[in-house]
Amino acid sequence: MKAWIVLLGMLACMAKAIAEPQVRVETRLLPQAPYQVGSTLRLEVDLLTTTWFTQAPQPAALHLPGALVSPPNGQADKLTESIDNTAYFGLRLTYLFIPTRAGDFSIPAMPFTLNMGQSSAALEVSTQPISFKVNGSPLAEATGSQLVARNVRIEQQLDQSAKPLKVGDRIIRRIQIQADDAQAMLIPPTDFIEIPGLKRYLQPPQVSTLSNGRGSNDGGQRIDSVSYVVEESGNYLLPAIALAWWDSGSQQTRSSSVPAVEFEAQSAGSFKLPFSLEADLEKLGRGRLIKLSRPFMLLIGAILLFGLGAYLARQRLREQWLRLRNWRDEKHTRWLASEAFAWRELQRALRKQALPIAELYRWQSRCQQQTDLQALAAQLPTAAAANLRKNLASHYANPHSAASVTPELLQALQQLRKSLQRQSRLQAKHFRLQSLRPWSDGVSDEHDAGNS
Repeated sequence: MKAWIVLLGMLACMAKAIAEPQVRVETRLLPQAPYQVGSTLRLEVDLLTTTWFTQAPQPAALHLPGALVSPPNGQADKLTESIDNTAYFGLRLTYLFIPTRAGDFSIPAMPFTLNMGQSSAALEVSTQPISFKVNGSPLAEATGSQLVARNVRIEQQLDQSAKPLKVGDRIIRRIQIQADDAQAMLIPPTDFIEIPGLKRYLQPPQVSTLSNGRGSNDGGQRIDSVSYVVEESGNYLLPAIALAWWDSGSQQTRSSSVPAVEFEAQSAGSFKLPFSLEADLEKLGRGRLIKLSRPFMLLIGAILLFGLGAYLARQRLREQWLRLRNWRDEKHTRWLASEAFAWRELQRALRKQALPIAELYRWQSRCQQQTDLQALAAQLPTAAAANLRKNLASHYANPHSAASVTPELLQALQQLRKSLQRQSRLQAKHFRLQSLRPWSDGVSDEHDAGNS
């Protein structure tokens, strides 16, 4: 009798364990300490369960005095983990916040309501509170700038309305600043000074977020522009522009700059008529007639006839223009869908990031009509294939820390592309359409022989 009672109790416990799913909540603050004023911190919240979510968890509100907080952007990373030989599935929500003062901070416990399959009711869970300390930035104390980034790139672009510049012309100076792991709002504006002899016109800044195309926030970008109008002739110097920032990796102050710009502006000069107006007025006063040459009259007549023909044929000209524009748009569309465009975008992306997965998939799809990077690795030499597999493993294990691309992999991809192009040309030559009348040459020769 006791054995039956124990067996029934064990069955009840197993049924309860099967019916109610398990839930785990993990919270982490990245990057690791120490933290500086102005640095961008990420609070990652992992919501894991042994079943599935019937509704997406709503991000809990986070209010942190002394910091600028950005809630999750509506996109969450999907997770699959094995904990104690148990498979967990879930979502990762990322909060971004920027401390604006030094001192101690405390992130309180945040509640979440989870609706899961095989659960009898919604489950209320909460995160663990986190405390951390933020140090004052030596850069902010010295210069007032709070830009803390992993890397900063600054470039300048110049546009002139005329070459050489004259009085009345303008020169536009555009400064572009990109900061990795930083918010665009913290990038300080560029100081364009007043220069004697030039009229300054400041343009509205362009502030945007750097993203990898999948919803992640990789940094910020700011573009400042100024237009200088030449009021006096002479030699001018636009001074160099330097930006001080705090390197979050090495924990030291760095500076990025663009060189100065020198240019010369000439005087506009005086405009002279191609004929003497005073002499013509004098002739008219004497009662003399203005004589027009025969070639000039023919030129005037040709211009009038051309204008009349253009007016009468305006509808056909408009149709031809629309046809030309459609042809141009179709050509551009074919170019965007071509393998050459995918290869160019892949080369550009390789100069900006470690291994651009999206561009590599697109190029392989257009070049080989498949999207299997393992099959692509099998076509490469041993060293290049190993580097590609290492990049793939590093990317899917942790997208924020990808391995570097070796020169052997770049050279192997170029050689593979040349080989595929060569095979494509040979196949096109092999499958070229044959003549519909292969016997025509022989028949014509016999006919010619009979006639002779």
